[in-house]
Amino acid sequence: MFRTRAVRQLLLEDIAGVRRHPEPEDSVAALERARRRALLVVVFDWIAILILVFVRARSGEMFSIGPSEDSIFSLGLLAIAAHSGFRLGQLEKIRAVARALDELEERSQPVTEPPSR
Repeated sequence: MFRTRAVRQLLLEDIAGVRRHPEPEDSVAALERARRRALLVVVFDWIAILILVFVRARSGEMFSIGPSEDSIFSLGLLAIAAHSGFRLGQLEKIRAVARALDELEERSQPVTEPPSR
């Protein structure tokens, strides 16, 4: 038999990277805040990519590598896209931890048997 509190702590602290709270409701709220923050960062990253692409599309070449400022633009755009991918992965990890916590709560509930006749 496993200890529910220890598994919850492992999921929240080690896997999701959320600080430990004494109350389970606070931990779930912190997990939800982390999910919203990751989603917000992904949205900002994609807005930045769109702005950079539209501004750069007017001036000519977009993705070239060489000894010019175009290569700096290309590398910057790749860095933003990589950061967005990291945050998307973090968002998926947070969703998986939330699903695991929900399942853990279901399994830790005492099983009630129907009354005997």
